[in-house]
Amino acid sequence: MTALIITNIVSFVSTNLDDIFILTIFFSQVGSKVKKTDVVFGQYLGIGLLVLSSIIASYGLSFISSEKLGVLGFIPIILGMKSWIDNKKGSRNAVSYKDDEEAVENQITVESAGNKNILTKIIRPQILKVMFITIANGADNIGIYIPLFSRYSPSQLVITIIVFSVMIAFWCFLGYKLANFPLIKQQLEKYKHIAIPFVFIALGIFIIFESGLIF
Repeated sequence: MTALIITNIVSFVSTNLDDIFILTIFFSQVGSKVKKTDVVFGQYLGIGLLVLSSIIASYGLSFISSEKLGVLGFIPIILGMKSWIDNKKGSRNAVSYKDDEEAVENQITVESAGNKNILTKIIRPQILKVMFITIANGADNIGIYIPLFSRYSPSQLVITIIVFSVMIAFWCFLGYKLANFPLIKQQLEKYKHIAIPFVFIALGIFIIFESGLIF
């Protein structure tokens, strides 16, 4: 069991190192519009869906691929562009979460008459934002998780899920601490109107090309 736990920790860390930086960006936006719990729940949902997809794929449903998930790279690009436009209009203190909600709604294309999709009626749009970017950023994780999970028995998969759940909590803790580290926090507050759009757009472009969606 020790070897299994170590393997799971190593696989989680190796596939989610870049997620620390994204979490730090998200936690830097905590305020009246977004809560710490939004980031935590979004992270759990995002990684949870990646793990679930990998488990399903490892049992024969291999139609889920990193190439297909590469299209999710457009989500952070849209969010980054919305953030940049909002800042150009004079809002330099925070990302416009209303626009972010509309961007997410357009991506999942499930709208109601009131211009709010079903998901945003059930889950806060801030949570959805974190969830979708986590999924997009972790699309390549599936390539690692599928061969790993295919060797596991049901009991080993249960242990893996537990280990990953603990690691997500630890990752969120690290991201929150980094976002509130005095020097980092000061720089994020000073430059986040530039950093947030740049990071999201660059992340989206990287996801699209890394997934092989275009080439």
